[in-house]
Amino acid sequence: MDNSENHGRTEIPEARARLSQEERRRLAERRIRELRARRRRERRATMRRRRMVVSLCGLSFLLLFLAAAVSALASGGGEQAYKSARLPASNLSTLEEMARPEGTVSAPDIPAVAAALLDPGTGDMLYLKNADQSLPMASTTKIMTALLALERASPGDTVTVSETASAVGESSAWLDKGETLTVEQLTYAVLVQSANDAAAALAEHVAGSQEAFVALMNEKAADLGLANTHFSNPHGLDAAGHYTSARDLANLAAAAMRNPEFRKIVATRTFQLPWPGHPGPRVFENHNKLLKLYPYATGITNRYTAKAGKCLVASAEKDGRELISVILNGGESYWDQTIALMEYGFNDFARVEYAYAGQPLAEVEVGDFPRRSVHAVGSRDLVFTVRRDRLAAYREADLAWFEWVPYPVAAGQEVGYLALGEEGEGGSRVSLVSDAYRCRPSFLVRLLAFVGAVFARLVDWLRWLVPGW
Repeated sequence: MDNSENHGRTEIPEARARLSQEERRRLAERRIRELRARRRRERRATMRRRRMVVSLCGLSFLLLFLAAAVSALASGGGEQAYKSARLPASNLSTLEEMARPEGTVSAPDIPAVAAALLDPGTGDMLYLKNADQSLPMASTTKIMTALLALERASPGDTVTVSETASAVGESSAWLDKGETLTVEQLTYAVLVQSANDAAAALAEHVAGSQEAFVALMNEKAADLGLANTHFSNPHGLDAAGHYTSARDLANLAAAAMRNPEFRKIVATRTFQLPWPGHPGPRVFENHNKLLKLYPYATGITNRYTAKAGKCLVASAEKDGRELISVILNGGESYWDQTIALMEYGFNDFARVEYAYAGQPLAEVEVGDFPRRSVHAVGSRDLVFTVRRDRLAAYREADLAWFEWVPYPVAAGQEVGYLALGEEGEGGSRVSLVSDAYRCRPSFLVRLLAFVGAVFARLVDWLRWLVPGW
């Protein structure tokens, strides 16, 4: 009995010990679970904070990006506002020496019905009298006839003179029906002898008929901008609808003198033309007596008709400058009037030089994303012929150009101007043009350029915010 009681008493502590170990194990497991749960909660909280920080950073970056994009867009484009500067003459020191007091130079008295004096090197008209009045032109018509023949036929081409051409009267080269000559020979006859029959023969050779050739003459006149000129025949005999103006004739002569063959022929004093069936050649002396009267004369032609009166288109060259004068219906003194005009142009005018065609004068920004640029250059040489008592107003010119222009920009597109001279009618304005073509970029190029511009704006802001960056 005592043993059983002792045995029962020894088993109870052992069970309690086993339960204590189980409890401890369970407690440990629960503690582990709690720790793990806490760590998960901490990780989730950390992830939430990180996501919040990332979200805030992303949102901030997005807002900054949008702000930079808006800023980039706002800074792009713009109005086509002008920028300006003063451009001094490049030969200013020479001009100071040549200048004369105002009012000390006067134009010559020209009694002709109409007259003009042109500097073809600059395009400036130095003298004008009734210059846009339509008047008969006599054989100055042959300037256009010869120019077209030289442009549209080869000098060695053979021409057979027709009966119609040989029958044209008044001034002639005594051409016979069926006679064969070259284009070059006939052109000499036209410009040196002022031969009407030679002009008709050339017209028929070039265009097939005189009527068709007259159509070419009027087409060329339109191309040259001769607004007060119309031709009815290739030789210049008086005819209805056959007229020109002093200004137009000067510009036509300038265009013709740019042809080297034309220039050579009108300076020829004498020439010979074969004359079949005769003991010797036909010898012709240039009708333009100015070649003898004026040492600087280089051409061009003169003649007379009852309606046109005495007309003379002349060219002269002195000290590297060329002038072209026109006298229409000038009377007996038309040689003297021409010399007076030439002396006026050579002695009382000077050239003012600012820049030459193609020389960059300013930079114009073009388009956006990407932004490019072109140079503003003169549409022609920025050289002007100015009367010497007016040089003070030409020491400097006003240069104006667009600060920005949109895509596309064509080469030769007007992007500014040069203004110079006296206010009012005495002033001049010449266009400045783009020196290059800038096409509109593709969508991808523009998109990449825009993104690049936005990031560049962001970097600029960060550099401003972070000192020392």
